[in-house]
Amino acid sequence: MIKHHSIRQNMALLTLMPLLLLAILLEVFLLQGRYADLEQGLLDRGLLIARQLASSSEYGVFANNREFLSNLARNALNQGDVRAVTVLDGNNQVLSQAGEFSLVTLQANQHGVLRESPVFKMDGLDEQTPLRSDDKNLWIYQAILPTQVALDDLAGETAPQRIGAVIIEISKTRMQQRKLRVLLISLAVTVLCLSLAGYAVWLASRQITLPIRQLSRAVENVAQGQLQPSLLLVSPITELSNLIRGMNEMMLMVQKNRAALQAQIDAATLALREKKEQAEHATQQKSMFLAVASHDLRQPLHALGLYAAELRRTLSGGAEQPLVERIEQSVDALSTLLNALLDISKLDAGAVVANLQSCHLMPIVNRVTNDYRMLAQMKSIRFVVHPCKDWVYSDPVLLERILMNLVSNALRYTPENGCVMIACRKRGNQLRIEVRDNGVGISVTDQAHIFGEFVQIEKVQLDNNKGLGLGLAIVDRLVRLLGHGIEVRSMPQHGSLFAIQVPLAEPAQRLSITGAYAALTDNDLIDNRPLRGKKLLVVDDDELVLTSTATILSSWGADVEIAGDLQGVRELLQLGATWDLIISDYQLSATETGIDVIAAIRVHTQQNIKGILISGDTSPELLQRATSAGLHLMHKPVKPAKLRSLSLFLLKNE
Repeated sequence: MIKHHSIRQNMALLTLMPLLLLAILLEVFLLQGRYADLEQGLLDRGLLIARQLASSSEYGVFANNREFLSNLARNALNQGDVRAVTVLDGNNQVLSQAGEFSLVTLQANQHGVLRESPVFKMDGLDEQTPLRSDDKNLWIYQAILPTQVALDDLAGETAPQRIGAVIIEISKTRMQQRKLRVLLISLAVTVLCLSLAGYAVWLASRQITLPIRQLSRAVENVAQGQLQPSLLLVSPITELSNLIRGMNEMMLMVQKNRAALQAQIDAATLALREKKEQAEHATQQKSMFLAVASHDLRQPLHALGLYAAELRRTLSGGAEQPLVERIEQSVDALSTLLNALLDISKLDAGAVVANLQSCHLMPIVNRVTNDYRMLAQMKSIRFVVHPCKDWVYSDPVLLERILMNLVSNALRYTPENGCVMIACRKRGNQLRIEVRDNGVGISVTDQAHIFGEFVQIEKVQLDNNKGLGLGLAIVDRLVRLLGHGIEVRSMPQHGSLFAIQVPLAEPAQRLSITGAYAALTDNDLIDNRPLRGKKLLVVDDDELVLTSTATILSSWGADVEIAGDLQGVRELLQLGATWDLIISDYQLSATETGIDVIAAIRVHTQQNIKGILISGDTSPELLQRATSAGLHLMHKPVKPAKLRSLSLFLLKNE
């Protein structure tokens, strides 16, 4: 993090730092010289006292006049800083001493008895080393030499022999006090000089910093939208004066430009608001179109599928059978295309909202398995499902649609005697739902494009239903809508793996999702009239759908009654009619729904009659409403096989 400093602080640092450094250097240099002078003066004074005392003590030492020497020693103590004085004879025996030495060794005689005149001994102090010093004291050794008078000028000179010595101890206390006093005085002078220099710098910098601070406040005002010129200070510095004048002119210019820009922004905002309203209106129109298309297009297609199934049953074994099969294939292709296009349009329009919740995965997998097991048997493909007992956090309806598209793709591109598998694997707090196959596989180049619209793999198709290339596009949009992840691994001629990564969740109470019905058994497939003896009610406001549904149910052996709305149902109830199963369209009118019809029948008969809702609306909200009412929901166009399978399942579990 950058620490900011003011201009005044920076100027003070730039100015005072060199002065402070110079003052410290001068202080050290001068103090060292002064300290050296004090120490040298103390030494010179001590040497002078020692020489004078040695010269004065010559007679006393020669005559062994101790009283005289004692007077000399006591007089020497009167000199400042002298702590102790001793006079020795030639054998270093003490002749006289005044004061107390801090470092002295008194040696006994050869018999171990301390004599009246002990031997004076101090380590490191003798004639060869006349000086010794520590932090507190100074010791000086001065030899006493006899005065010689030359009697014969021709005789050779001989060095005089020492007859004694004078040792003095001088205290450094007063010198240390002088040093301290010198230090304090020098520091006080330095601080005073630096203070005066700092004050001078402050006065000089104020002429620079004051205009700059005003400029800074003016910039802050501009940032807050205050563009009125407010700099009235005139600086004696030319550059700053020009800067202030330019700042005022700039604010005037910005104020004018701001007014013009605000006018442009207001106009652009108004235009943008109009565009937004148009876009919202277009979105609403698109949603309305999708709702109408979803219902109106599915209605005739649903009826067409039912009539085609009845036609196939009627012409079973006849020469027209291949033609009927092609009609059914065309109906299936048209149904698949319609569902895919409407789903893509809803996802792109944002009309599909994810209802995330804690849901059990196994019922979802079971429903997908039941829907595609018959197709797998027809293609001789082994369909393997590993139990998935975990709970996940997702939208059960949209997750089921993802798995249905992946399984459908896997079956389409898997050859006979191949294998398609659904398995689950835990990865931390995620669950991987994998759909594997050993089909034709996908090349690395194709893997980068398989989630686009109308993209198909350039391989030989393994069934007659080529597909539209929208299944994986829907999967990709749904996965992103749910916030899940998807992974693809594939190799040509070795199969493919699609893995959906879904967050794990804690078990929770949930409503049973509609459509959980068993697959048809072999007996059901053989029996052409599996609904014989059963009473069914069909309710639909579309005459074509009503007739086609009643016709195919009757062909399966059911006793079918029909009604176009709730009023027609009530009339039948008044005649005492009862039913084992109710099949109703969801949207009967602007105010009536199939849920209302089935609820009215249950109230009138006091029985929980099973019901199937059929609708072209694929929204999750409708599924939740149907589930709450205890009904099973099927989306138009409904394949007759699925309708028969669900009807048989509900009638067997009455």
